[in-house]
Amino acid sequence: MKLFNIKSLFAFVVSCAALCSAACSDDDGIDNRELEYGYVQFKLYKEASYPQTQDAQRLTRADQTDHMVDQLDYLSQACKLRIRLLSGSTTISQTLTLSATSSEAAEFGLRSDKLELMAGDYQIISFILYDITDTPIYSGTVSDNRLSVVAGGLTIHDLTANVAPRGKVRFNLVKDISELTGKWNATRSSSRNREYTFDEIAYFDVSVHKIDSDEEEITFTNLKANFDVHFDEENAESDKFGYQTSSITCDSLLFLPAGNYEITGLVTYDTNKLLLETISGGIPEKYNFTVSDNETIDAKAPVTMQEADEYIQDGYALKAIWEALDGPNWYYGGEDYNKGCNWDFNKSPDLWIDQPGVEVHSNGRVAKLVLSEFGISGDMPAAIGQLTELVELYLGSHSDTNTGTYDPMLDQSKSLEDRNRNRLAYNKQYLAATHIQPQMSYPCALALKEHNLTSPAIYLYEQGYTENQIFDRKSGRQIEIQPKDVIAGRFCNNLKSLPDEIGNLTKLEYLYIANSPISKIPTTIANLASCTLLEIYNCPNLHGLPQEVGEMPALVQVNISCNQGTAQHPGWTADEIYQSIGYLANGKSQDLIQMFYARDNNLEKFPEDVKKMERLSLLDLANNKIQGVIPALGNNFMPSELYFENNEITGFGTETVNGRRIFCNTDNLETFSASYNKLKKVPDIFTSDTPYYVSSVSLGYNEIDGFENQDNGQYQGINVTTFTLSGNRIKTYPACMAKSQSRISYILLAGNGLEGFEKDCFTSPKPENQANLISIDLTYNRIKELPDDFHAGNMPYLYGVDLSYNAFSKFPWEPTDALTLTVYAVRGQRDDNGNRCLKEWPTGIYKHTGLRGLYLGSNDLRKVDDTISYLIYNLDISDNPNITFDATDICYYWQAGAYTLTYDKTQNIINCPEMLE
Repeated sequence: MKLFNIKSLFAFVVSCAALCSAACSDDDGIDNRELEYGYVQFKLYKEASYPQTQDAQRLTRADQTDHMVDQLDYLSQACKLRIRLLSGSTTISQTLTLSATSSEAAEFGLRSDKLELMAGDYQIISFILYDITDTPIYSGTVSDNRLSVVAGGLTIHDLTANVAPRGKVRFNLVKDISELTGKWNATRSSSRNREYTFDEIAYFDVSVHKIDSDEEEITFTNLKANFDVHFDEENAESDKFGYQTSSITCDSLLFLPAGNYEITGLVTYDTNKLLLETISGGIPEKYNFTVSDNETIDAKAPVTMQEADEYIQDGYALKAIWEALDGPNWYYGGEDYNKGCNWDFNKSPDLWIDQPGVEVHSNGRVAKLVLSEFGISGDMPAAIGQLTELVELYLGSHSDTNTGTYDPMLDQSKSLEDRNRNRLAYNKQYLAATHIQPQMSYPCALALKEHNLTSPAIYLYEQGYTENQIFDRKSGRQIEIQPKDVIAGRFCNNLKSLPDEIGNLTKLEYLYIANSPISKIPTTIANLASCTLLEIYNCPNLHGLPQEVGEMPALVQVNISCNQGTAQHPGWTADEIYQSIGYLANGKSQDLIQMFYARDNNLEKFPEDVKKMERLSLLDLANNKIQGVIPALGNNFMPSELYFENNEITGFGTETVNGRRIFCNTDNLETFSASYNKLKKVPDIFTSDTPYYVSSVSLGYNEIDGFENQDNGQYQGINVTTFTLSGNRIKTYPACMAKSQSRISYILLAGNGLEGFEKDCFTSPKPENQANLISIDLTYNRIKELPDDFHAGNMPYLYGVDLSYNAFSKFPWEPTDALTLTVYAVRGQRDDNGNRCLKEWPTGIYKHTGLRGLYLGSNDLRKVDDTISYLIYNLDISDNPNITFDATDICYYWQAGAYTLTYDKTQNIINCPEMLE
């Protein structure tokens, strides 16, 4: 005890000296460690995964308590470590806390708190592990029981415990394609009762058993599946470069005791957790796997692809079709898929259904096959009959090469249900794009636009065309702007024939065959019991439809257009077309067909069998050679769209029904187009004595000089929104429209050589009927003055009036008393000698508060001594070479972009120098 005190005193003196030295020294490297002490830290590992550099020894049973075990279940059970050390003759016993970041991490090792000891050598006698309740659960010693504590240092010493060895396994489902031959076989054994595609697997159970043991089978359930298509980097199926396959992974990491395992069972489920397949036994040994302690392994469980599954056979059929139709040389030229793409079969056969132009049902069966614009060539093989779930088949269509017409029925982004539901509306949209009606002048179109109105007569303006692009400005005649489908005789593919097996496609709803030299359609087409849409377009070598189309019971839409052929490929004769129409009109779909296209053919007379299709809503016979008078279709014929333009029709027959002359029932009629024919008179086939309006009646560019029954006062009138009579020979504006109490919203009488007006031509017995007129296009005529009844009393709601390219020598003020007048045009007035004859500016026009557009270009206006209203923000004064125009009133608005002034920089524009820059 006396020695301890002397040592303590000596230590105290040394410490004080050190402090004094530190206070006077500039040395920053001070060592503050306790030079006689160090630290030791113990790390505890599992014996099974620890490198065997030391042998762990368990204490004998006599040394253990009742709670202790020879083997721990998990290393994470150990929460404390009691270590017994021997230093010389002194025994040291210390309890330390064990820790890890998580229970899972604990299986890879535990770390004790640091223990401070005097520097020196120590011997580990034994250690005891305690659980979270401080109950001893394991004890042991180690053969490598020597450790040295370094003064001021840290010594790490490893301990091991006998813990049940475990590893992690991640299960992946792989395909076994050993039974797949890759060849379509029409005669094969039946498939299993419940077919499913590999990607339908959403969940699975897997059972495993430790090999050569009596342990019970272990089953993991409800494992979530993740499907993925990827390259076969392991060459498991093929060593071809770029070969693709698919597999299913599971993100769950599952614990298994270490050992060798075999897979004994697999159960698969769909997204609704309904059973797909149960696989028990028979799994090849190559799928056995080994679990090692604290290691993760990916185990593979096979799912056998069945050769007889229909979706596999569909894939085989696609390859057979590809090979038969010169598939290696395909090059897609359309817009729905990647330019230049082709089909690819360098992948697992179950993935062959995944191709551009192919869509499948949820069960993997082919639902849609689009071969348009791939450049197919050859005879369609019998394998097409395998695709018994096919709903849409496109072997070309009228819009191949995407020549400018948009057909919503061919929009591959729209669902079948949407197209069926909106079939009539989509066909009307397509017809509006392909049948360009005579257009009104730009000022009249602008007036409608200002009021958010539309009409077929402004369609081209809505598509971005300008007035100069639409009309020949010298004659006023409309330039042909006719977006075309594929023209006659231009083949986009080389399809030569279809097999009888096409009749197997009993669920097919849409069948398109177009732009090919195909010469025969099999009689088995009669078996297409679900087909609602049939298109045979630009197939001149067919020379008509087979009689068996009459056996098709569900047709709603039929298109046999553009089969007129060429000199090299003579098309369908008129008789062949009549015969084809007869098959349809007298067939099983007689009462179902609602849309029928037969334009761009060789028809010479109207096919009267059409009358038998009484549900027909849309009839397109444009661009044929139909001559003479079209016979009356009768009161039971109630169409909504009739297109007869570009023929040689001279009239429309009538029959009397309830005292009225009718061509057909017009209660549902929306469009009647007979422009570009040889009509002499406006046919008297409508009536104003009805609550119904026709949206558009187009009779432009005929030889019309008047109205039927105009002279005897028996004209029945018409209720129509857009009435087009442009490009005819009507010299005098007729009074029969007003007298018959017609209700017309927009009338186009451009380019008729109109010189005058019949008396009271704007005065109706029912003024409210005449008040419907809101737009009138009288351009390119020879009018010199307006009649007295052209005023707001008769037409109080005028929006647009265009009197351009006439012969007014004085400004016609009559339309301006309509407060609603929005756009007024009086451009290009010339006298009989071709001289500019309008020289006066309409002084005071600025007072018209409703006017938004005033077009006075191409006249001989002089000095403008008037207020210029900023409200008339569309003003045309161009091509007035002698004008002096003071822009003071509108210069600011023009600079701000709120005013459109059409002018020439050579004109005398004053007080706005920016306009001349």
